[in-house]
Amino acid sequence: MKKSIILLIAAILSSGFMMAQTKNVVSAFNYLRKDKLDKAKEAIDPAITNEKTKDDAKTWFYYGNVYLSLQLTEEEEYKGLDDNPLDKAYEAYMTALKLDDKKQYTDEINDRVQVTAEQYFNRGVVAYGEQKYEKSAEAFAKSANVNKNLGRIDSAAYLYAAQSAYFAEQFDEAKENFNILLDMQYQDVSIYRMLSDINKSTGDTTAAINILLEGRKQFPDDFNLIIDAANIYLATNQSEEALDVLNLAIERDKTNATLYFAAGTIYDKTGMLDEAADMYLDAIEIDPEYFDANYNLGALYYNRAAEIITKAGDLPLNAVDEYDTMLAEGNDMMKKALPYLEKADAIQPADAITLETLKQIYTRLNMMEKLKAINERIEK
Repeated sequence: MKKSIILLIAAILSSGFMMAQTKNVVSAFNYLRKDKLDKAKEAIDPAITNEKTKDDAKTWFYYGNVYLSLQLTEEEEYKGLDDNPLDKAYEAYMTALKLDDKKQYTDEINDRVQVTAEQYFNRGVVAYGEQKYEKSAEAFAKSANVNKNLGRIDSAAYLYAAQSAYFAEQFDEAKENFNILLDMQYQDVSIYRMLSDINKSTGDTTAAINILLEGRKQFPDDFNLIIDAANIYLATNQSEEALDVLNLAIERDKTNATLYFAAGTIYDKTGMLDEAADMYLDAIEIDPEYFDANYNLGALYYNRAAEIITKAGDLPLNAVDEYDTMLAEGNDMMKKALPYLEKADAIQPADAITLETLKQIYTRLNMMEKLKAINERIEK
């Protein structure tokens, strides 16, 4: 008899506990309606682990609603109740969808899941603005995936996830999302530029160029794509290709001294000295204070002079007239170099190479006062 009484009491207690847990779900709903989020959280938390209520779609639906409200609340007293309510809300809705065999809550859940996608996107925007690119990449990727689970494609979320991952140097994740965008034929020039840079950073310059060429098919007039291609060609010593795109870039922007200078260096290296000089002169005309252009043009004329003078020294001793002619030509070329090297010196007075080159010219042309001054500067 005592044993039966004990079992009956246990059954009553167990039944009471289960009823209490079921009541918790209802209480959470009611507290949520009254915006009492602390009480709603307190009521719903134990319900998701209780045997009676943990497999009920309603429990997880209400749990998601409570935590989504914690994510959205502007009330300071509720903001600190959980460290990451958004993730918990989303995971709860996903669990509720699996348990909702009768589709009783499915439409409402999907509406709220869309809100979580928007919240992840907003989280990404904030992190991106703070240059916390790993966090923004994660948030944008979550937003994209949540929408994907809803059967929606959010191209903006994929783009920002890819860009954030690129800035965070998470190149595998960046490539994955950029390629998703390419597959959906999404048009944004940054896709091609960043994918190219990722390939270049891993040493695959062929892939880097190819993606830029693909980009130029879509954006033939984009200046940055042209410049990116030129830089890769320059870095890989593909002179002809570099000149092609540089000349194209110059057509697009005739006021960019750097483009003329870059083209000049290629002509210079390939022995097309007249073309190189013209490009350097164009760069200087646009930007008279351009040190590299002034120095390179002066050095070009100086090297020509040195070559002529060396050839003159190799002539037979009886070739006096020819020697005098070549020597005069060499000295004239030195004089041609002088104003550009002196300008380079004025722009960067501490450049040792410029000082030494000027010393050689002053010595050659017997410009003793200037030679004395330059020697004093070198000695310092």
